[in-house]
Amino acid sequence: AVAEQFSWKLFVDFSRLISICIFLICSLTFTWYSFVSLILLLGSLYLMDREKYTEKKSTEFVENPYKGVRRVKDEDKIPADLRQKYIDNILDYVLYDAENCETLSHFEPVKTNTHCTFARMSKLWGALKYNPALSVEANVERSIPAFIKFLTIGSTLHLDGFVFELPGEEFGNDVEKFGQGVRRVLKCISDHDPVRYHCMNKSIVSGIGWSFEFDYVPIFVTTFAPCYSENHSRYAFGAESGFILLQPMYSFAIHDIGKDTPFTNWDDPKTVRDKIRVAYKENGRPYYIRDTLYYPMAHDLVKPLVEGPGNVIEWWKKDGEEEEEEEEEEEKESGDENNTGQESEDKKTI
Repeated sequence: AVAEQFSWKLFVDFSRLISICIFLICSLTFTWYSFVSLILLLGSLYLMDREKYTEKKSTEFVENPYKGVRRVKDEDKIPADLRQKYIDNILDYVLYDAENCETLSHFEPVKTNTHCTFARMSKLWGALKYNPALSVEANVERSIPAFIKFLTIGSTLHLDGFVFELPGEEFGNDVEKFGQGVRRVLKCISDHDPVRYHCMNKSIVSGIGWSFEFDYVPIFVTTFAPCYSENHSRYAFGAESGFILLQPMYSFAIHDIGKDTPFTNWDDPKTVRDKIRVAYKENGRPYYIRDTLYYPMAHDLVKPLVEGPGNVIEWWKKDGEEEEEEEEEEEKESGDENNTGQESEDKKTI
């Protein structure tokens, strides 16, 4: 039917064109040829009315395509092509170009100038641009699907890190406030852990043996902010925002960083790790290296403005938690004293 319709349209268009040509040639004088060509022209114009040869609407009954089709009772039995279609549509809706986003553009000064030997060539993904009209948690949630995808395919594509951004005006100029922002970001990510491990809810966050983890992937977390001075290892190189860089541990294996060690060959560095430490020191930004491997990882996640033994930013605690703990301790001590006094009175009475 479609082929017949196309042939008819082609015939009408061709007839019209021939009629116009004959009419123009013969219309200079009145002849039977000019008269016939005029009739043909008028006829072709009539026939060229598109409604005359568009596909006619059928008045016949169309058979119901769903009649007799059985309902699929189990979602797992939905045809593969339909399943892939809705998966693709959902992914297109929630994902974005995480390799070319504003967060990575803002992070570029750090990536370009830091002294890590493979930083400049690292393959990073970034969160969506921070929206100040939303809460920290709402901003993080917008990028969770991309973060899940990053960790799922990262080891195959050799991706090195995922960057979240915190606005400098609110969090970047004070290390304590920055620590609170970092806690909220990591807590929100942890709350959306697909395997429900929720590492940020553990009581050992500040203890030895804890590390950030998501979807069973251990992750090393590094932070940068404007509050750090030019000679600090977490210096942001003029970037106006604070950043949280989440590096899956497999990235270090891919780049053959080697095992962690408290020892450094400063004079003749051989390993990648030694070369990184030497590079930081030679550029005036040495970082504190403990004399043991057994220490809480959380203590280095948000570094203090002055690094050294005992200097720790307790970023994992909410604002006011320390005061609440001190009040609870004071109440406990006060209760112990009252109990002791009451025991003495009882003894005197006896």
